[in-house]
Order: sequence, then C-alpha cells, then structure tokens
Amino acid sequence: MRSLLDGLYKTSGFAAAIALIAILGLVIAQMVARWSGQIFPGGAQYAGYAMAATSFLAMAYTFNHNAHIRVALFVSKSGRFRRVVEIWCYTLASLSALFLAWFAVKATLLSARINDISQGQDATPLWMPQTFMAIGAVVFAVAVVDNLARIVFSSYQGVDAVDYGHDWAGYLLSSKASRAIAVGIVLLIVYASMQAMTGFDRDAVALKIGIFLFVMFFLLGSGIWVGLALMGVAYIGMIGFTSRNPGNAMIITVWTSSSSWTLTALPLFIWMGEVLYRTRLSEDMFRGLAPWLARIPGGLLHTNVVGCTVFAAVSGSSAATLTTVGKMSIPELQKRGYPEFMTIGTLAGAATLGLMIPPSLTLIVYGVTVKESITKLFMAGVIPGLVLAAMFMLYIVAWYFLRPAQRPEPEPRMGFIAALKNSTLLIPVIALVVVVIGSMYGGYATPTEAAAFGVVGALVLAALQGSLNRHTFIESLLGATRTSAMIALILMGAAFLSLSMGFTGLPRALAAWIAEFNLSPVALIAALTVFYIVIGMFLDGISAVVLTMAIIEPMIRAAGIDLIWFGIFIVVVVEMAQITPPIGFNLFVLQSMTKHDITYIAKTALPMFGIMVLMVAILVAFPGLATWLPDQLLSQ
Repeated sequence: MRSLLDGLYKTSGFAAAIALIAILGLVIAQMVARWSGQIFPGGAQYAGYAMAATSFLAMAYTFNHNAHIRVALFVSKSGRFRRVVEIWCYTLASLSALFLAWFAVKATLLSARINDISQGQDATPLWMPQTFMAIGAVVFAVAVVDNLARIVFSSYQGVDAVDYGHDWAGYLLSSKASRAIAVGIVLLIVYASMQAMTGFDRDAVALKIGIFLFVMFFLLGSGIWVGLALMGVAYIGMIGFTSRNPGNAMIITVWTSSSSWTLTALPLFIWMGEVLYRTRLSEDMFRGLAPWLARIPGGLLHTNVVGCTVFAAVSGSSAATLTTVGKMSIPELQKRGYPEFMTIGTLAGAATLGLMIPPSLTLIVYGVTVKESITKLFMAGVIPGLVLAAMFMLYIVAWYFLRPAQRPEPEPRMGFIAALKNSTLLIPVIALVVVVIGSMYGGYATPTEAAAFGVVGALVLAALQGSLNRHTFIESLLGATRTSAMIALILMGAAFLSLSMGFTGLPRALAAWIAEFNLSPVALIAALTVFYIVIGMFLDGISAVVLTMAIIEPMIRAAGIDLIWFGIFIVVVVEMAQITPPIGFNLFVLQSMTKHDITYIAKTALPMFGIMVLMVAILVAFPGLATWLPDQLLSQ
C-alpha cells in the first residue's frame, strides 16, 4: 500500500511536469502563429489550463518532498509537545485539503452537467481542464490525510522530519489511542469555532474582525502550511461576514487565479532559473563577474542586487526574480564564505525590484484602477527602481566597512587582461538576458513569451556548454514544478483570503478612517505608508490596491498629489509588504529555498525594509524622481 501511494504522488508530479512542458509548447506555438500572421484560437486559454494542471497535479508531489512551506518556529520549539503540535497541524491541513478537493470535484461535475464552456475563442467545455484540478486536489488531499494517518498510527514524524532529526522517544501521546483522541479533540475545536463564528449577531462586526485576525495569526504561527492556513482563515471570514457559500466562492476564486495566462510566466522563469542553477551557467556567471564586482567593497554580494535589477526588467514578478537569481547566487555565495545573514537579506530586498522596474503587474493593476497611463507609470518606475538598487548596494558597502570580521576571503586578484578573458564566460548569460529583454521591449514577445525564450535559451546554452543531460533536464523540470506548485498554493490561498477580506470590510474601513482626519499631503502620505504596511501583512500587493483604491483615490486627488507619483509610492510600500511577516511572500519563498526559519529570514530582511522606508522619504522630498522621466519622454 505504501509503495502504491508513493507511486501515485510521484506519477502526479511527473504529470505536472508534462503540463509544464505543455505550457512552454503552447506559448511558443502562440508566438509563432502571431509572427506568421496566423491565429491560434484559444492558445492563451490552453496555456492557462496547463498552468492550472501544473499547479494542482504537483501539489501532492510537492507536499511529500517537503517543498510546501509553513512557519515552523512553534513546531521546532515545542519540545515534548511536538507530536501534539504536528497532529494539530496535519489535522487542520487535512480539513483544508479535503475542503479544496470536495469543491474541486463538485465544480467539475457541475461544469459537465450544465455543459459550461469557456468565454474565450476556444469555447472549451470547462469540465475537461477542471478534471486536472479535481484529480490534483484529490491526490493532494490523499497525501495530507495519508501523512496524518501515519503520524497517528506509527512512529512517522511528518514530511519535514529530516529537518528535526529526532525520534518520538519521551514525547507526549505515546499510544495510538491517545493520538486518535487528540485528532478528535482538534476536530471538536474546529467545529466549536465554526459554530461560534456563525452564532454571533450579524452586527457584531468588531468582535468578528478580532476573531478573524486572531485565527489568521494563530493558524499561520502554529505551523500549518501557508496556502492551506490562508484558505482556513478565509473560510472563517466567509462564514462570519457573508451568507455566500464559502466552498463555491473558494473554488471559483481558486480556478480563476490558477488558470491565468499571465501566471504562466512564473513557472517558465522558475524553470529557466532551475536550468541555470543545475548547469555550469550560474557558476560561469559568477566567475565572469568576480573580477569586477570583487573590487567593490562588499564583493560578490552585489551580484544579488545587480542580478535582481537586470532580471526585474525581464519578469516583472518578485517571486520569479527571487527564485531565478536565488538559485544562482545562494550556492555560489555560500561556497565563497559570505555570511548567510547578508546573502539572504540582500536577496530578499533586491528581489522586490521585480515590482518596481517595468514591466510590473502592480503598476498595471494600479493604472487600470485609477485610469492612468500604463506607459507613463512604467517610465516613472525606472529611475526610482535604479535609485533603490543603488541604496541596496550602499548598504552592502556599509556592511563591508562596519563588519570587517564578517568579510570572506578576498577573491584572487587578477590582471585586466585575465579579467577580460574571464568575462567571456558572461557572454552566454548576457546573450540570454539580451534575448529575453530584447524580445519583450522590441515588441516581439509578451512577458510570458519572453519567459519561453528564457527557457529555450537556457536549455540551448546548457546543451552547447555540455552540462545538459537527461538527469539535469528532469531535475530542473521537477524542481520548477515543485517551486511553482508551492507558490501557486499560496496564491490560491491569498486570492481566497482577499475575497474574504473584502467581505469583512476591514481594508475599506481603515482607509475611510484615515480619510476622516483631513490630513495635509505629507501627513497623509505618512499615514498611508503605515496603512499599506499593515494591510500588506495580510494581502498581496495587487489585492491591497484593488480593495483600497476606491477610497484612497478621492483622498489623493483632493490633496493634489500626482497620481503617477502615487503609483510609484504604492509600489514601494507594497515592496515592503513582500518582506514583512506574517504573509511576506518573499520570506516564504526564501524559507523554501534555504530551509531557514521564517523569523531568521525576516530579521535578515529588516535592514532592507528600513532602506525602503528611507526610499519613501526620498520620494516625498524629491518627487521628480518619479515624474521627470515620463514628462521628458512624452513631451518629446
């Protein structure tokens, strides 16, 4: 039975990998059709369906490989109570996974019964792509429940047992009966909580919001996997603040967010990073950069900032920037003896440049919401993005002089000619970046199509280099599949939580409360900085913009603040939210990549957070940083 279940999870993972290959093929096919003046009906929709298939089918495989992430501080510090805590975590995770699976199957059957079809050119019967969603969700639920059963009825410690390395000797709940009773107690607690949330008077809004926020912090802090915890929190919000069916609302939101054409760029850029990481290309890039960056105080730590700045102009995604550059830089910097604190912290901060330097999804959403020119917003993000990157590099220089004991061994000095010769190693990576950026800014490819260029280019370069073989290809593909599924589950939970937060009215209530004070422009910006930092702790940046802008926009216009400038301000404060707990997305991605505790990663990112606060002050003092370039270019 054990080998059958493990085979099921592995098969599901390989099916997800095939779906990822299908994404690449569909994106290339659509691009070629467009270049040749042909129409590929439904190409974008098919790629979105393949994206959903990749996300769902890989969930169980990712879970069994301990690639889904959770805030494990409480688990690791629980001592003799660790088995109790694990039963709590796996029981609640099982409930969330079963909830997702039940409504995924239900939605698929409903689509088949009513013959629901997509609204695109393809008119695809939706039950067909949703079948992959249902299968993936069911296998994921089986995997989580399977792990719970193994913890209850055996000495199994869970998917991340290797991170702790202890046996259960001396831990509480030594008998199977006591562990089964513990599961029953957890189920009773969940049932009582649901009854309490629905039992309050509809007008007891403040009390419900308090319970909602408490549940959010408690579930995330107690060690439940982040995506499943967000779904659980969102469910509590839905049953407390609306009569809408939470399961139906959840599955519609999850399907819409996971089957997005825009989202397909993410796994492709991640795959590109995996190829670079698993071949000699990343090592060659460092060998080429070392002679030049090693001469700057701070040395190769600057590659984190330089790499993220360049890649931000390719992807427009903070997560894709972080995973691609991190896969290349973290192993190389560790090998060279750079302190982990600085390696992780600078990467966490610099990866947020993916939101600032165009193309930026946050700026697109902001521009559509306030009806401002997307082109002007993209232009406005260039100079502030470069200034922020320069400030990150100055922080590295300051560390170098203030902490001389932490400096690694200096890189071997070499002459100018030797450095130039070594720089030829950069040619493949630079060529790849030029192709990806050039295809997008030259108008030949969209960001998603540019990501496909990146994957194909990385594979071709690795093959020419001789470091691509069957093993590295499969490992890079499965690595990209796991990382994509991990991010996708969190995005699904965040999308459902954003919907639930909208029903609570909390973001709009806070914005309306600030509006009552009639603050001066500078005071208003200071208040909104704090406001968006707080909101960003619970929502992703795009959701924060969508949920609050209806209230914020009239305040900004009335105060005479330039809406182009305010868009750049929004991006900076949203960047801060990427590295602030409890739902700092970059922190979770780094936790998955480094296996460090989330609190440690948050501490490493704290100086970068301070730099971003300083950036807000600079934007206030020098608004021309954001407005000068679009004014100059458009006036010509």
